[in-house]
Amino acid sequence: MSIHEKAQELLAIRTALGFSQSRMAHEIDISLRDYQAFEWGETELPDIYLRAIERIAFLYAMRHNNPMLVPPNLRTEAVQFARMVGTSS
Repeated sequence: MSIHEKAQELLAIRTALGFSQSRMAHEIDISLRDYQAFEWGETELPDIYLRAIERIAFLYAMRHNNPMLVPPNLRTEAVQFARMVGTSS
């Protein structure tokens, strides 16, 4: 995945969750400026941060009973998990 694809995915996840840049930076324990550099494609986002953000989205979606909030690559897993724990999609 290119730096710009990662930046686009990051923006898509954040906006789907309704998080501000500041909140997302807080969630992954980095400075706002570092987060902005990732989202704006100025700096490459390490995969570990992207995976952490995907999992934050997964947990947030489960808490809100909405598996569709997760990134597309995790939706099948989210829907299966929701069914397993008795929530609806």
